[in-house]
Amino acid sequence: MQQLLNPFAQKYPEAVDSTLSSQGVSILFNPYGPFAGHYLAVGGSDGIVEIWDVETRGIVRLLEGHVKAVGGLSWSRNNRYLLSSSLDSTVIIWDLSILTHPHLQPKTPASSSASPSSSTSRLLTIRFDAPVSTAVFHPRNSKIILVTLTCGEVVLVDLRDGSRTVLEDVVEGEEDQEREEIDRRKKSTMACAVFSPCGSRIYAGTTNGMLLIIDPISKFVRQRAKLATSAIRQLRFDASGHNIITSASDRALRILSVDPLTSTLTPLHRFQDLVNRTPWHAIGFSGDGEYVMGGAGHKMAHNVFIWDRESTVLIKVLEGPKEPLIDCDWHPTRPVIASIATSGDVHIWQTSSPDNWAAFAPGFEELEENIEYDEREDEFDIEDETDLARRKNLEEDLLIDVLSPPSDSYPLPPKPIIHLPAQYLAPTVSDELRLQGEEHAKALIEVMQWADRDPDDDDWEWFYMSLDLTEELGEDEENGLD
Repeated sequence: MQQLLNPFAQKYPEAVDSTLSSQGVSILFNPYGPFAGHYLAVGGSDGIVEIWDVETRGIVRLLEGHVKAVGGLSWSRNNRYLLSSSLDSTVIIWDLSILTHPHLQPKTPASSSASPSSSTSRLLTIRFDAPVSTAVFHPRNSKIILVTLTCGEVVLVDLRDGSRTVLEDVVEGEEDQEREEIDRRKKSTMACAVFSPCGSRIYAGTTNGMLLIIDPISKFVRQRAKLATSAIRQLRFDASGHNIITSASDRALRILSVDPLTSTLTPLHRFQDLVNRTPWHAIGFSGDGEYVMGGAGHKMAHNVFIWDRESTVLIKVLEGPKEPLIDCDWHPTRPVIASIATSGDVHIWQTSSPDNWAAFAPGFEELEENIEYDEREDEFDIEDETDLARRKNLEEDLLIDVLSPPSDSYPLPPKPIIHLPAQYLAPTVSDELRLQGEEHAKALIEVMQWADRDPDDDDWEWFYMSLDLTEELGEDEENGLD
């Protein structure tokens, strides 16, 4: 969107534009839909989740339910549900279509399915035996949740049947291998886990530097890749799902390309602060995937490193206040970054855009001083009424669709591949390779059908959050006016 308004606009922020007063320890923009990036969820150290309006810099929701710090946040695909995970060993699903006051309930497709007597946004609380590090929704169904515990376990929770499965590093049909090798892999705990953006696979990082690709239906490991000799702490995909970035304890960021059909991993680049050996507290991609972001873990600085993904050149180091950085996230459509300092304040980084006066009219020029205006020869000529009427009649016959937006006007999660790509259909491709491609496509279709079974109520793409007026309604309420 920023490049449509100004194709020469800078694609990364420059300095702190504003600061939001909070007690945050985790942060996340809403990634998809027409209102992508319009809301900013902040998980607080006091257990309160705040949802900020990025444009007005105001709080639109206060969600109280945790008693310890909220370290993980996840939005559902259409932003109706928010998932928060805390060190109090609980995961809470919030329904953002529900308001506390009945007079403020919006009449939307999202609120029509909710009970009118419900007065709380808390939809469900899931408890575990250990503190929860992170938790994420499945991209296609918010009833499927992937939870990472601080004890090194990754649990796949399916709310449709109430099942909980602890994922392990086990390959299907390996019972005949040496038992010692299997037990050794099981001892390497999982430090992080995410769904692929299309929801077809689970990617988990282990404490011995292994990246596992797990099938969510069979729960078996499909592929392994040795990335580092130390623990993988963070995983993050770009919006397309074709690239993944990892952060390990060796203080290096690694980017790998992911084949959307076979999930084959190909190492591309490695980023590292060779001078200061900086640890990374947060990683991510820009909205278009052109840039890589790393939130530095300096003890006396608040720095965000930005690299070019293709050339690996360090583009910019954003230097903020003299407070360590805890977490940061990049806006899905604009060159805006939100970061959290140890004080809990949220800093909004963006580029200063000067007023473009030429956008008001073609040929408009901003003058430094007064000049004498030269009138064109035909500038004030009277137009022939016949030609004017004919031109207006032609314009009235034009059909202009102002209701349905173009499909690419806002970010949407990528869809799994259900048909073989063109390279598998070429005459030079062997039958064996084509058969393997068909098997992979069949497996992706099975996962999609499994995820779409018993869908959730988050099916309205244009979901928005109405303002929650926490104060009394005043005279209208006293007079009984709705």
